[in-house]
Amino acid sequence: MAAAWVHPGILETTADLARVKTLVASGEEPWKTAYTRFAADARSSSTYTLQGPFAYVARDTDVALIVGNSQFASDSVAALQTSLMWIITGDTVYAEKSLEILNAWGSTLKVVNGTDAQLAAALSGSNMVNAAEIMRYTYKTSAGVSLWSAEDIAAFSSMVTNVLVPPASQTAPTAVQPYPFQANWGTSGEKFMLAASVFTENRTLYEYAKYLMLNSSCANLTGSISSTGQSSESGRDQGHTQLGLGNWAEAFTTLLNQNDPTDWFAYLDNRLAVGYEYTAKFMLNKTVPYDDSFYRCDANLLGGPWTEPSPIDLWPARPIYELPYAIYYDRGVKMPYTQALIELYTPDGQSPANSLSDGSAWQTLRFRRAGTNLTATITD
Repeated sequence: MAAAWVHPGILETTADLARVKTLVASGEEPWKTAYTRFAADARSSSTYTLQGPFAYVARDTDVALIVGNSQFASDSVAALQTSLMWIITGDTVYAEKSLEILNAWGSTLKVVNGTDAQLAAALSGSNMVNAAEIMRYTYKTSAGVSLWSAEDIAAFSSMVTNVLVPPASQTAPTAVQPYPFQANWGTSGEKFMLAASVFTENRTLYEYAKYLMLNSSCANLTGSISSTGQSSESGRDQGHTQLGLGNWAEAFTTLLNQNDPTDWFAYLDNRLAVGYEYTAKFMLNKTVPYDDSFYRCDANLLGGPWTEPSPIDLWPARPIYELPYAIYYDRGVKMPYTQALIELYTPDGQSPANSLSDGSAWQTLRFRRAGTNLTATITD
């Protein structure tokens, strides 16, 4: 990586945050409608009521064992959305709400457990850490002194390192979870590890995440997206397929913002763009090639291997498309099917209720640039 860390530098840099603020202030579409809807969301409110915190959170296939998972997810999204409201409005009530959430969980959470602990830690954790990165480097006095106390930052950082990183980065089987770091579990872990490494400035974790992206047995790039763009979960359903694509886009963006020496978006002939195009084309009810020998690890445990792309979760599209489209557009890489899909639901919005913290949502608002070839017409 570059010699110096870039802050803020996970999904949004200083320039990105300034762009969002400027575009919303312009009153132009689609940012006007995107912001109106975003601001009206309960998790963007300065009066949002915390659902937690909990010392113990469990996500499990046995619903009787689930503890605090939906509350952790809701609060993580609210922390991020109120941090963005602070950026857009400049009103400190939103900054204080975001810090209230971050401090509550940072000082309380001690264990993330269960069969699906990896997902709980990585997905909700990613939203929390993104919010923390924004608040740490933007909420300051006029003299540049952080208004998030050093003590609270230290407590939150400790929670990230000691509570969230271990389950998110688990690669070895255990009695509780014999199949860790597979498919979107692994890609969720990778994007979180990168986000956590930036916030805590942990170079070892940063490099390990990159190593796993290329070399992990069941969550490496070439095993996740084939040369034709088929996902290893295309035959399972489109919900998990889009989760995986969104994870890769977020991971690549963090690496881009950190000036990583590898051009991940261009890697393997723009493999991520090819993956997005394949899935967008299928989501648009068009025929795509399908290789029934390309599938995720232990597909047999999930009804696979599969013989064709699955129509399950075909609609609505997840809010994962605007971020990579903007980056590839700036590079001159054409993504016509992704463009067509975006233009069917402009602006995008929140992730589905049952997958609230899966990815970084509200992407039209956050990541669309002015001057692209995307229509400004409101279609959704």
